[in-house]
Formats: sequence, structure tokens, C-alpha cells
Amino acid sequence: MDTGASSTCIRRAYCSALDMPASLGRSASELNRHLAPRHKIWLNWDGVFLMGPNYLRFLAAVDETGTIREGGQAVGWSYRTCLNRIRRMEQVLGRPVLLTKRGGSTGGSARLTPEARRLVRIFKQWHRDMERLSKRAFRSALQNP
Repeated sequence: MDTGASSTCIRRAYCSALDMPASLGRSASELNRHLAPRHKIWLNWDGVFLMGPNYLRFLAAVDETGTIREGGQAVGWSYRTCLNRIRRMEQVLGRPVLLTKRGGSTGGSARLTPEARRLVRIFKQWHRDMERLSKRAFRSALQNP
């Protein structure tokens, strides 16, 4: 396998993407069509990862569907992964995230604790605000010479 040729192509593509003089001459409308801000956000609890956007989607789906399994399906997690993520969150917080009822003939259920529901609300609001403010700041940066 000749990795030299492929790494040269990757290097060229990377270098041409960073060809700043050519991109600086582009109009603002052209930059608006091609550039978009992206960022990752998450919450830490005492400096330890607590949750990110996928956790938010998972918890919101559990809240909506009433089951861990269906909540996991909404984000593409296996049931085991869901349980591990819940345990990790509970370990970090030092309290339950979900109130569960075992399955059986009537089926199980899960619902968010009031604390988890508050975390979901806070994270959703913060995420919306971050998106809105980020877009505004990015538009402003594009307009500055």
C-alpha cells in the first residue's frame, strides 16, 4: 500500500483549503454560502463531563417515550450503552437521573427525576442561545474587513 501518494493528496487538499489569500478576495455573500460556524458544547459537573447534545436528545426521548430502550433508539444507542451513560451521569451527580419501573407483563417505564428534567431544560435553553448568539457573532465577523 502506497501511503505516500495518498498523504500527499490529503496534504494538498488541506493546504488548498487554507489558501487564505484566495478566500480573502471573495465577496461576503460567497463566504456566507460556504462558511458556517460549528461548535461542540457540553456540561461539566465539578470539572467532570456530565452531558452533551446526545445525552440531551436521549433524556428528552426517554421523557417523551417513557422507556430507556426507545430513548436509546432515538440517538442510536444500544440498551447497554444507555444504562452505562445513565450510571455515569448518576455517578457524577451523586443522585438518580431516572425513576424506573421494571418490565414484566405490563412493561417497564422510565421518567426523568425533577433534577434531570431541570438539567434538560437548562441545557436546551443554553444550546438554543449558543446557536443564536454564535450565528449573530459569525455574521458580524464576516462583515468586518
